[in-house]
Amino acid sequence: MKQPCELIEDILPLYVEDEVSGKTREIVEEHLRECPGCQNLCEEFKNPNPVLPDLKESLPEANTLKRSFKRLKIWALAGLVLIILAGIGIGVTSYKAGSAAPKDILSLNDVTRTLKKAGLTLIPDSALKPENYKMGDKAPSIYKLNSGENLFIYCFTSIGERNTEFKEWEETNRPISGGMVQNMFTTQGKFSRQYAAKNTIIVYSLSKIPDTGAELEKKVTLLLTTLSKAIFYNLNDGQQIVFQGEGDHWKGKVTLNYYQYFWPDDQGILRYDSWNYEQPTLEFKGDDRTITGNFSCEFKSSAGSSLRTDSGFHPDQFSNQNSLNFYGGTSAGSPSFGGNNGAIPQKDGVYTVTVKWNNQQETFELKAVPQS
Repeated sequence: MKQPCELIEDILPLYVEDEVSGKTREIVEEHLRECPGCQNLCEEFKNPNPVLPDLKESLPEANTLKRSFKRLKIWALAGLVLIILAGIGIGVTSYKAGSAAPKDILSLNDVTRTLKKAGLTLIPDSALKPENYKMGDKAPSIYKLNSGENLFIYCFTSIGERNTEFKEWEETNRPISGGMVQNMFTTQGKFSRQYAAKNTIIVYSLSKIPDTGAELEKKVTLLLTTLSKAIFYNLNDGQQIVFQGEGDHWKGKVTLNYYQYFWPDDQGILRYDSWNYEQPTLEFKGDDRTITGNFSCEFKSSAGSSLRTDSGFHPDQFSNQNSLNFYGGTSAGSPSFGGNNGAIPQKDGVYTVTVKWNNQQETFELKAVPQS
């Protein structure tokens, strides 16, 4: 795929200094073979003694030139990120190179104000000592929620610091079984859930799981759904796309929740952070009771993700329900924050659904539908 000259021009300073990956080098060289203009610009960058006109009176000082070249390299990196993302199918929506997201860094006040607007009651909890709940070197702000649960909010200076501190903290609590770890949130039978929201980590902790289903619904499920939605939509600027379609015998739907943003690291290099979760729904147009024997289905997106089951047909398995995982977060003790961080299907993409049942097979497509 031929890349625009503007992007290649931005990357050339890195290419000349051999600071690009092998794949990116191939992309640049393929473009250079067909573009004389970019070839000439590349030769200018390679020339160690460029011929300059006599501009002694207006020539910038050396440190100004260094700053200008540094900015040029940063722009080149931005262009490099865009090409790589295009190559692996990740759409860069509503992003402009060189511009920051509306709120890249969240403060403690941003988080608490957002959660209070969602209807949660946050009361500072002085009974617990923050130093006993450090994540790396970062101590949390601790609150009591509506029904006595605790909320721990860790505010880091950047997404990079968040990732580093979380990884080091997770490594000190090396997995003991099944990929889970033992830490202050998983001991003594506690029920806890952790979320990432840009430069913050938020941990919900309940000292004891309720004994009855009604109490569980009231004390945990409804509250966590409210908390999860507020974090997803209002702190992570989350988006949702619904894909629908049908064949002769089946109807299908995939609800995709995702967020994605760029952030500059300490060196000024743009990094990419993303999360997504796909919820499939499948409905048989006939009588479910007629489905016997082997059954399998696969939802495959144009971005490469695949949702598949071979465990037999269970209508409840494909019902239109929103689990706690649907808005992000995972059990405290997991080495991640749940969901996926691979290529995100875009609005102009499709899901191909293949269903096999009763020695029959049907394939149809799901496409994005307008959102109200």
